[in-house]
Amino acid sequence: MPTVEIDGKRIEVEDGVTVIVAAERAGIEIPHYCWHPGLSIAGNCRMCLVEIEKAPKLQIACNTRVTDGMVVYTQSEKTQAAQKAVLEFLLINHPIDCPICDQAGECKLQEYYMDYDRQQSRVPLSGKVHKAKSLPIGPHIMLDQERCVLCSRCIRFLDEVTKTHELAFYERGDHNVLALAPGRRSTTRTRPTSPTSVRSARSPTATSASARASGTSSARNRSAPAAPTAATSKSTTARGASSATCRASIRR
Repeated sequence: MPTVEIDGKRIEVEDGVTVIVAAERAGIEIPHYCWHPGLSIAGNCRMCLVEIEKAPKLQIACNTRVTDGMVVYTQSEKTQAAQKAVLEFLLINHPIDCPICDQAGECKLQEYYMDYDRQQSRVPLSGKVHKAKSLPIGPHIMLDQERCVLCSRCIRFLDEVTKTHELAFYERGDHNVLALAPGRRSTTRTRPTSPTSVRSARSPTATSASARASGTSSARNRSAPAAPTAATSKSTTARGASSATCRASIRR
């Protein structure tokens, strides 16, 4: 069984174990977003970069297998610089929703920012790329594309566990978004979302016009009561006559 040294701690693990798992067993946390022990390895978040002796460049701990005699540094200067840069990239277009986010206080973005980043953003708020918010992707699930860090965990879960393949990534670069896959629709009674429509927003002008039209129609209906018909008049007269007859019978 290979023996690996991580930040000065030596641990013996079985063959095939990755650096991130070995570090976890040694009580050392390596930051990560996309890695999950129950899913396949994607290696797309790059937060788990570590320095390994004799390696020409930094390696991702989630997909690097331990070898005998390996020496790993998770807190070296190179590692910290890479983690800081990766986190800055992840936060470049992230919305400033922390005060109203239901994940605030239990958020790895917040925790890792305080641990590895702590710097002012070089992108102004007006320069952020905006994506769709509150997209229904199921009867009980709403997707906020701006808060998504594109870790692909949900995609891999649907591909590998449920094998239903509802979600996928679309576009490239800073316009990359998570959305419903082609041919898949939300089961909610809302407008369907697609890769081409998720970024389109409903026109506020059209909404206001619709509301005004609806209000006008309702007011018109309220102000114009229906005229009584002949049948209605006969029915009313008959009921009046019947009531008068009953009262006369009671007096007698």
